[in-house]
Amino acid sequence: MNTPDEDVVLRAIEDARRILGEYIATERRGDAPHTIERLLAVLDRDEIVHALDRMTRRRTVRLEE
Repeated sequence: MNTPDEDVVLRAIEDARRILGEYIATERRGDAPHTIERLLAVLDRDEIVHALDRMTRRRTVRLEE
């Protein structure tokens, strides 16, 4: 069972993979800036950044214990 943070991150990864898949499928290589903007919109959301921070802190605490 995933934590809520893991679910948030997994959804973002799935969205990013879909965006990259669309870019590859359409062979619109000249549209890379638009694809990067779409990826940033998905991966740089506060929700994702905070979830990753919490996940990193939990992993660090477990390693120290």
